[in-house]
Amino acid sequence: MIDAADNWLGFKRLELAVYTDNAPAIRLYEKFGFEREGIRRSYAFKAGTYVDALGMARLRC
Repeated sequence: MIDAADNWLGFKRLELAVYTDNAPAIRLYEKFGFEREGIRRSYAFKAGTYVDALGMARLRC
């Protein structure tokens, strides 16, 4: 998807949200150039409680 966004669709910005307790996914996204932008408090109701999410984005120059 990143290749298509960069080379075919001409997107400048890709963004995502990931639960803050999902460290493996956060590391993977950072490996692909995504940077942390901010915390979204009480983003979703998961397993009987509200959880935060991390907003991440990748900008192409």
